[in-house]
Amino acid sequence: MAAMEESKEQVYSAASMDREHAGQLSLLNDLKAAVRGGAPESLVYTLLNDLVEHTNLHFLSEQLAMKLHAYAAYESHLLEHERLLAEVQNLKLSLEAGTTTDKHSLIEAVRSWLVVHIQTADKTLAEYLATRNRPAGT
Repeated sequence: MAAMEESKEQVYSAASMDREHAGQLSLLNDLKAAVRGGAPESLVYTLLNDLVEHTNLHFLSEQLAMKLHAYAAYESHLLEHERLLAEVQNLKLSLEAGTTTDKHSLIEAVRSWLVVHIQTADKTLAEYLATRNRPAGT
């Protein structure tokens, strides 16, 4: 049982969340640099698909942690995740259709939203999970 508790603590620690967030931001920065540098569309799509996949996995991880620890703000946090995924999907569709005249603005809007989400909703979640992962009596 103690090994299971240690495992939970590692998976849902603030440091773990920070690493996942850093990965998301790194992918967004790479995507932004690729678009700015006029990279081939195949690279842009690859980076965008990597971002979508990483974000989906990260959100699933957070959502599992929220469910396992009875997080009261689960529904509102889930709605934020769905909103970001919809925005990323819209960006992807716009890039594929060639209808995006200002890719930089779309990418920056997604990045700005993600930064605010990390600094607010995810910070609150990390603080909550930290209290749930502490051994009793500490």
